[in-house]
Amino acid sequence: MEIVMIKKQGCMPCEQFEPEARKIAEENNIGFRIIPEEIMPPKMKPPFFPYFHLMDGKDLLESWGGVKDRKFLSVIKRNKKKKDEE
Repeated sequence: MEIVMIKKQGCMPCEQFEPEARKIAEENNIGFRIIPEEIMPPKMKPPFFPYFHLMDGKDLLESWGGVKDRKFLSVIKRNKKKKDEE
């Protein structure tokens, strides 16, 4: 699995939460990468930032936004559990 963070240039919440998001991903053995909003086609840009996608290969498992580490952890936990049950 991999977390993709969509980040907007100059977004202070993005800058502040990035280290925490990266740390949570690492602690859960999940890949982490960042896509700058500026390179995305207008139709694909999220409604707010930071925005996250949890991917499993090319499959999108879940999307969410914001800087709540509790939400971040619940998304990971829920999807790891589903994957373990398969």
